[in-house]
Amino acid sequence: MLRKCPNHGFEDIAQLSIFLNGLRSDTKMLIDAAASGTMMVVDVEQAIRIIDALVSTDYEDQHDRQGIKRKGG
Repeated sequence: MLRKCPNHGFEDIAQLSIFLNGLRSDTKMLIDAAASGTMMVVDVEQAIRIIDALVSTDYEDQHDRQGIKRKGG
């Protein structure tokens, strides 16, 4: 996800911090749970893998929902 956005010269750790600090509290809790505690203690590469996995899963879920058609609708 970070690779898809311009970094404006920020290091990965700074980008990650900006990203995490900009999240709503419920989203932060989800990411912290995915990191088995808190995202702030994992290394940058692992944090990026976790975020990418969550984004991929969310995209797949949204894609699957769009394909479901209800009868009579």
